[in-house]
Amino acid sequence: MSLSGALVRAPDMAVNWTRKAMLCVAVPTQRMHFRMNKNTSDFWDRVSKLSRGSPKELGLVARKSVDAALACLSMESVVLDLGCGPGELTLAIAQNVASVHALDPSAGMIEAANAKLGKLAKLGAGNVVFAQGDLGALQGRDGSFSAVLAFNVLHYIDDLPNAFRQINTLLAQDGVFLSSTACMGEGRTILGMLMRLLTRLGIVPSMHFFTLAQLTDLIEGEGFLIVETKKLSDLPEYFIAAKKMA
Repeated sequence: MSLSGALVRAPDMAVNWTRKAMLCVAVPTQRMHFRMNKNTSDFWDRVSKLSRGSPKELGLVARKSVDAALACLSMESVVLDLGCGPGELTLAIAQNVASVHALDPSAGMIEAANAKLGKLAKLGAGNVVFAQGDLGALQGRDGSFSAVLAFNVLHYIDDLPNAFRQINTLLAQDGVFLSSTACMGEGRTILGMLMRLLTRLGIVPSMHFFTLAQLTDLIEGEGFLIVETKKLSDLPEYFIAAKKMA
């Protein structure tokens, strides 16, 4: 796969896991707050230009992620989507839940997402809100969401335990945390080796190369019970469903 393909292949790569990472790339001294420095923000704003236009049909892995999530949701679900990118997965989820509040710190990504939303008249005006911001914008919303989504984001978070604690706080009792993540510590792949090189060179934001077991241990360590794991691709990417414990 070429460098451009690794970064911008839509909808399976850039508009699946790479595009969602910007939420959790942050200033080195404040990464737990999910803030981005200007260079990182500029990087994802440039990527967003490749995701403009009408909503596209979801690729295979993105469709698997959405279907797995919808199996855990209902028409009564109030959903928070962290790192929504240009919005394809968000809009697919929104058609099957009560509402979605979608956040992304990249202005370019939010502009692209709102443009897609405007072209989907079948979604009610109050069903989806796309907003530029990070978890800091959700102060005072403790217990407000029945589900939090973090698709293709977690491998970019520096302080994962802190992130999971914040997500746990935002969830209502018995709420669910649904994620899909590239666990590139599971084995050596061409793409994994390429991404390691690009992160070392500073071409793409830094990321974790952890295993599925390492990730599930971290989630369970912050008040969650893993109820499902599912392999989505040979990258490998995994869907994880975790329930907030009492």
